[in-house]
Amino acid sequence: MKNKNKPLIGSGNKTAALSLSASGTQNKQVHILNTSIPQMTINSDSISEKRANDWPTQGWKTSTPEAQGMNSAGLAKMLEVFRDQQVHSVAVIRNGHLVAEAYNESTQAGLPQDVKSVTKSVTSALIGIALSERKLISLDQRLATFFPELESDPLKSKIMLKHLLNMTSGLAWNNENEQSSTEMMYSSDWVQYVLECPAKHQPGAVFNYSNGDAHLLSAVLHKVTGESMLDYAKSRLFEPLGITDVNWNHDPGGCTIGAWAMALTLRDMAKIGYLYLKEGQWEDKTIMPKSWIRESVTKRIFLNYSNGTQGGYGYYWWSKPLAQGLVRGSKKQHEVFYASGSGGRRIFVVPDLQVVVAATAHSADVDMPELLLNHVVGAIRSDKPIPENSVAFAGMGQAIGTFKMGLEV
Repeated sequence: MKNKNKPLIGSGNKTAALSLSASGTQNKQVHILNTSIPQMTINSDSISEKRANDWPTQGWKTSTPEAQGMNSAGLAKMLEVFRDQQVHSVAVIRNGHLVAEAYNESTQAGLPQDVKSVTKSVTSALIGIALSERKLISLDQRLATFFPELESDPLKSKIMLKHLLNMTSGLAWNNENEQSSTEMMYSSDWVQYVLECPAKHQPGAVFNYSNGDAHLLSAVLHKVTGESMLDYAKSRLFEPLGITDVNWNHDPGGCTIGAWAMALTLRDMAKIGYLYLKEGQWEDKTIMPKSWIRESVTKRIFLNYSNGTQGGYGYYWWSKPLAQGLVRGSKKQHEVFYASGSGGRRIFVVPDLQVVVAATAHSADVDMPELLLNHVVGAIRSDKPIPENSVAFAGMGQAIGTFKMGLEV
């Protein structure tokens, strides 16, 4: 990025507004779970043990869908259906192989794209890494430990890091017309703006989606690591995964924006999802503890959506049971966790199917990403390779080409 002192274009009030509509805040009811929570279990075993050179650090290994138990025709159908749904790009990973990838005319492979609030899920990952390095002691640490001026406030003094991670800080944050996000963006000191927000609720009592909460975590990381969250991410997360082309802007005070303003390539988005699928392990390194991955994606906030579905929120990761009965011969519902950004930016992880789907879009249809995932899951035929189908594979190639040009098949 040429100008590091401003948010990414589109990351101001418009971005914040869209990030809310795409991230599940249209739900009717919210339930906060304060008791002991059983962690989500992730089955990270693939069909065969992965060798070091099988990891996508230097680039994804490609495969026909059929070699990974998927149907090329089903993936071609997905591309045809969503070509006109304002989807910019989509990549499908199964068993550690890139089986399908498509870009529209606005983007291309290797080009970083604004991922909106998917940024928050990366912020969550960095909190987990800082905990593993003992830069942070516990999620029960109070925010006032890092900002002593909060000690005099009876409510703010009780805010813990875990409250920031699940959006229950209790700090007032007005999402109507993105008032608070806009005011923060145009203030000279973003961190101070959030710290001065009135304490509206007891910490831990009320879920309220807040870009301010995420930005405070960036400020905390800056304090405990002595470097910006971007620099910390480069050495601890991005470089080990082979992510070299990333843009992540900061506020006027030099604090990396914790809620948005990151740009990643589509394939690098998929790497983040794959790291979570492999429970923090990458090649022979542990990037973050397995326990943190499981904590992050475990529901702490329970959400009932207006379309009748149910889901939950962990530590900046969403989760939902999806794609019921879509795998041939099974009526199973699949527990999916995902990073979510406005307009349809997603990193979907389906552990029991060994699937990662990364997508970017600019759609007002909040249901579109889940429908796209359903099409991907519907293309699965087996956990083992199925017979190659050269005609169907060629058809998928044609669908990829027309997706790029926006033409009818």
